[in-house]
Amino acid sequence: MRFKNKIALVTGTSSGIGKKIVDQLIKEGCTVIATTRKKIPKKIPKKLELYKIDVTSQNEWRILSKYIHKKFNKLDILINNAGVRISGDINTTSLDLWNHIIKTNLTSIFLGCKHCIPLLKKSKNSNIVNLASITSIRGVKNMLAYATSKSAMITFTSSLALDLAKNNIRVNAVAPGAVDTKMVWSLRKEINSQEKFDKRMKEAHPLGRIAKPQEIANVVCFIASSDASFMTGLTIPVDGGRSIR
Repeated sequence: MRFKNKIALVTGTSSGIGKKIVDQLIKEGCTVIATTRKKIPKKIPKKLELYKIDVTSQNEWRILSKYIHKKFNKLDILINNAGVRISGDINTTSLDLWNHIIKTNLTSIFLGCKHCIPLLKKSKNSNIVNLASITSIRGVKNMLAYATSKSAMITFTSSLALDLAKNNIRVNAVAPGAVDTKMVWSLRKEINSQEKFDKRMKEAHPLGRIAKPQEIANVVCFIASSDASFMTGLTIPVDGGRSIR
């Protein structure tokens, strides 16, 4: 029970990696505030609170942080998982699309950290985990804005880690390769061929397959736990070897 009596906030939890992270944290004793943009169901599992928020809205972050302060008076873990994947090169990426991707994938993390750090300071040994991407580490065709938003997370993470080390708050990032989630399903739809998609994914990842969401959640939860107590400022690839190819 690595997270017994811990309070965590996880963004982007409706499905995929975010949902698996929430499930794993709860399984290990954590109370989780999980953000979503979907309608909140009437029945919610014990130790889970669902909170509807637009992660790009500073005002909504203010309201959420005040709620957490009033109810829990602290936060032990912040996991910034919310994001979008939209393809486009320099010609097909409009300024509106560029701003949308940067705002959703990067500015949202800035806002989440900004409004949650006062709560993290109230806890001992608190930490932040940001969900980056293999595109944070290497370029990729037809993903200009997405790759830019994710690559900026590396220096955001390391710079924030330096700023917060004096407060004993660790800050790390996890950089997945392709994962069997809606984001990758959208790429399969673009390729419009299951055979070509499978061939591309097999060739891209030395382990010969894409990841399962639980495999990413396992690493995120390790980084968020006391098992990683001497790790900060790092971006950890979880990519089946893609970053070393």
